[in-house]
Amino acid sequence: MRVRAKIHAMPPLTSALRVRWPSVVPQYPRKWVCPSCLTWSQRLHTESIQTSNQSAPPAKQPRSSKSTAKGSKDNSKGSKWEVTVGLEIHAQLNAPRKLFSYAATSFNAPPNSRVAPFDASIPGIQPKLNIPTIVPAIRAAVAFDCRINRRSTFDRKHYFYKDQPNGYQITQFYHPFASDGKVVLNELDGLDQSEVIEIGIKQVQMEQDTAKSIFQPATEDTPARTLVDLNRAGSALVEIITTPSLKSSKHAAACLKKIQSILRASTAAIDGMEKGGVRCDVNVSIQERGLPGLGRRVEIKNLNSVKAVQESIEAEIKRQIAVRENGGEIEGETRGWDAVKGESRKLRGKEGEVDYRYKPDAELPPLIIEESLVNHIKSTLPPLPDQILTELMNEPFALTLKDARTMVDLDDGARVNYYKDIYKDLSGRPDFKSGSKHLGKLIGNWTLHELGGRLASSFIVWLDNPVTTTQMADLLFNLQNGTLTAGNAKRVLDHLVPFNDSNIRVADLIEEYDLATRSMSEEDDEGLIKLANSIIAEYPDKAEQVRSGKKPNLRNFFIGNLMKATGGKVDVQACKQVIEKIFSA
Repeated sequence: MRVRAKIHAMPPLTSALRVRWPSVVPQYPRKWVCPSCLTWSQRLHTESIQTSNQSAPPAKQPRSSKSTAKGSKDNSKGSKWEVTVGLEIHAQLNAPRKLFSYAATSFNAPPNSRVAPFDASIPGIQPKLNIPTIVPAIRAAVAFDCRINRRSTFDRKHYFYKDQPNGYQITQFYHPFASDGKVVLNELDGLDQSEVIEIGIKQVQMEQDTAKSIFQPATEDTPARTLVDLNRAGSALVEIITTPSLKSSKHAAACLKKIQSILRASTAAIDGMEKGGVRCDVNVSIQERGLPGLGRRVEIKNLNSVKAVQESIEAEIKRQIAVRENGGEIEGETRGWDAVKGESRKLRGKEGEVDYRYKPDAELPPLIIEESLVNHIKSTLPPLPDQILTELMNEPFALTLKDARTMVDLDDGARVNYYKDIYKDLSGRPDFKSGSKHLGKLIGNWTLHELGGRLASSFIVWLDNPVTTTQMADLLFNLQNGTLTAGNAKRVLDHLVPFNDSNIRVADLIEEYDLATRSMSEEDDEGLIKLANSIIAEYPDKAEQVRSGKKPNLRNFFIGNLMKATGGKVDVQACKQVIEKIFSA
């Protein structure tokens, strides 16, 4: 029996998809896998898809086509060559669902457990834009001071690879939703005090992410193979394309850091290049100074760290200069970066460039972004990095730029909130002897270094920080008021971290372990002097160096040993006075 199928042309989409505030509300069905795909879905969610058997990873290119980076020298200055760099940053949007399917997004889910039929390109399934994913995308564009285009469209970028099951990627090549933005670099980003650089943002566009390829080496039982995890396929991305206005690897690295920090502060994207949430391609060219136009562009793809971006640019600058000074011409090509070896290798030349055959996606209507939504996002945008840094460096916090930047860069801003909560708690206590202008620095030191160091050494992430703001405020309250010495305050913190109990009171720990500082009587003074003399007698050579004036700073050695001998119960000032009195006699 012959079966005939009719193929109907899809009617053109005449209506646009409009999004406005306050109608942008997530609405997800409980079940997104259709019954006809249920058997396939259950199999997919329990095993990875094997795409190939391999005996080894793909062969490396010949050594003659490599470039190498050594050190971190910025070689764009003092040269007859002018360097031009542009960045293309891909950031995964902070959205609970994928761009065109109802599958949830996740970094840590088992392979192929967050996959809808559209993500795996099951025939007959059409894309449907998840409206809530637009909100973080607009938030990112607003943070970069972009113009939000009222009307934008989606296009198909065609190519065949194992991590792209559809055979094309849905993107916004022709009409992106945002354009004409900027990133400003200044001294807060590590530049010289008088140096201000404005980097243009050509456009910001939404697009799909690809699947994740996982190479498994051969074992005794299985050959080497590449598996594909579709959990990431179809996740919502923004691609941020800068203008070619960066002039050095240093500025490119600073620009990438700034873009990451803006995405983090605006809560627009999943943070962290180490998590795969942010990836970067760079375009590098050189041209003799004074000549018009730009040199031929070379692209380096899939860089996964700021360090890789800076080192790959430096290596490419050196390679291109060497080619030009030896009489050669730069070929437009795409290169890959080996971070372990610190070198790039040619992937394909101009003749091997892919023709992506961009075309409008007929299954998706134009996107109309109403001004009411843009205005709402602008009015609710959180403070951006420069605002936060300036606030932390000014009174009353008065942190150094280094500490302020570290605090802003860590833990998606959670440590800044922790710091501010402690400051608010302490400054609001009527019996707190604030007196010192260094309260902000004191809290910063204990939050970043004392607590942060203990969490890091215990392999505890900030999300699981066991020390509450109340406990830390109580600890610093007792330290600042003289109840605890610095050494005993650290001992209290040593107890708080492993206990992981928010109900433990700092006062109870001080009492239980007898850590309170003693007030000194005349009898105690005599005992302390006697103890100090015995310590000095143990180190006659060091004592002589102090008395002779050769090494006066060795006094601190004796002060530290005296405090240690008292179990940290005597204030550092009392110990200092005793040591000074003995050496001055």
